[in-house]
Amino acid sequence: MQQTPLQPVEYQPDKLYKETELHPASHQEISQQQVISQPKTCHLPSPLIEPNAPFPPPHPDPTYSFKKRVLPSNLAAFLSNEGKQRFLRALTSNYAESYYPLAQQFLNQSDPAYCGVTTLIIVLNALAMDPNVRWRGGWRWYGDESMLLEHCCLDEERVRREGISIEMFGGLARCQGVEVVLKRPLVNDNTALPIEENGDGNAHIVKAYGIDEFRRDVIQAVRTPPRTELDDDFDASESERIDSFCNDELDRKSMHHGSNSTGGFFLVSSFSRRSLNQTGDGHFSPIAAYDEVTDSCLVMDVARFKYAPYWVTVQDLYDAMIPPDSITGMSRGWILMYPPRAIQQRAKSVAMTLEEKEGKRPAACVTVSGSGMTICPVEKIKVTYCPVHSSE
Repeated sequence: MQQTPLQPVEYQPDKLYKETELHPASHQEISQQQVISQPKTCHLPSPLIEPNAPFPPPHPDPTYSFKKRVLPSNLAAFLSNEGKQRFLRALTSNYAESYYPLAQQFLNQSDPAYCGVTTLIIVLNALAMDPNVRWRGGWRWYGDESMLLEHCCLDEERVRREGISIEMFGGLARCQGVEVVLKRPLVNDNTALPIEENGDGNAHIVKAYGIDEFRRDVIQAVRTPPRTELDDDFDASESERIDSFCNDELDRKSMHHGSNSTGGFFLVSSFSRRSLNQTGDGHFSPIAAYDEVTDSCLVMDVARFKYAPYWVTVQDLYDAMIPPDSITGMSRGWILMYPPRAIQQRAKSVAMTLEEKEGKRPAACVTVSGSGMTICPVEKIKVTYCPVHSSE
């Protein structure tokens, strides 16, 4: 008996602007309107943005045009002789294992304020996360930043104007199924900044830690990145070896605060460019390698039009995370990003078939990103009761 294919149901997001405008011609026209945030319902314990919050003004037109920025002398360019020597030492000491999956998915941010969402896309693809929508053709892959924002309570225009905070980054990651641990640095007098604790045991609890904790997290992240069953050379015995390393008593006590995950993670830093003598201010980028001789780590800067990847000392990067951001008034920090526990357990349970590894599905059952459609008639119910949004 032939089954009737599922028909897409139109999805109508809330209007972005108070006055309807189908084709805004320019940022100047947008700035002349009273733009009010009307986010889609957010079921996270702490909404990422307050309802009816006014939009910040758009970026002014640039006075000058640049081909690139010159890297400050306190940083070592990845392609310099010094940078190559550090990378070689990192490779030979197994402190560059995160470089491979991150470099394989490395992207340039498509907008000057998109460093956070671009960094998240890189990590999601490195974790082999399934967006469950088609990017282009039949491919389920995080191909651009709009895939994260089209059904999110954060408006694209708001992100384009002011970027995102570390809390927003963590919320976006959790909405995609990633387990995250947010950590803040201590302030200069070695006391913690105000922290947000909801007491429900979820990863959005943020605490403050010293530089030794940050260094340990960097070393573990670059030495034992997460492996998934979708890796072409996935080996269950290798996954067990990583779990054994990560569950060592010392590592477990010092590196897994706030997470129920096992295995490796990727590390993302949210820091102030100004503190590193760079132009600009708040920025996100993943960390891919560590050199023990110089106590420095490799920043895979997602603003490749501005700065290519570079090495920075752990001390300097830690200090660059201390200045508060303009959105929350709190310091920045670093984020540990784990694959969902279900993926970790499935990877160690049974061998997967070729179709399972490739994630093969009928295309008619997977909606296209940006189409404004969903093939699931109970999407609103699933969102409401999604475990990611649950505070239990």
